[in-house]
Amino acid sequence: MKNDYIEIGKVVNTFGIKGELKIQSESDFIDYRFAVGKIIYFKMGRIIKEFKVSSYRVLKGNVVITINDQKDINLVEQYIGSTVLADASDIPPLEEGEFLIDDLVGLKTYDEQGNYYGDVIDVIIIPNQDILEIKKGNERPMLIPFVDEYILSLDDDKIIIKPLEVDHD
Repeated sequence: MKNDYIEIGKVVNTFGIKGELKIQSESDFIDYRFAVGKIIYFKMGRIIKEFKVSSYRVLKGNVVITINDQKDINLVEQYIGSTVLADASDIPPLEEGEFLIDDLVGLKTYDEQGNYYGDVIDVIIIPNQDILEIKKGNERPMLIPFVDEYILSLDDDKIIIKPLEVDHD
């Protein structure tokens, strides 16, 4: 199951009485993941059910959808609390310079001289810029802004970084 699906949100409530569900999205690709006609999955305990998105809109930072043309609150209340999943093989189209977090985690990092700094263990998402968390063995993790100034090159198996200057005063 782990590799078949990716988590894209959580059903937090119903919206109105016409079968709409309010989803707290965890996806950077909301318009793609919740587009009308898209197949999504709800995980309730160990059960995973497939649904087709019938309507979609964004309201106050949440996604509001109907599924399988179910237009009655009584038909959809049972899904509150469900985890919303997408097929892991359904990858949205990426713009030049965009990367999936899963593609970055695990990459080895080096400086321009070939010195190894560690592996990317996480990508921290903050409003202004993303930050790579890099760890080497038992050393403390290092944080590098994921911006052109510090990411000199990136390919399928490594990232060349410009390390941050550390003042030891």
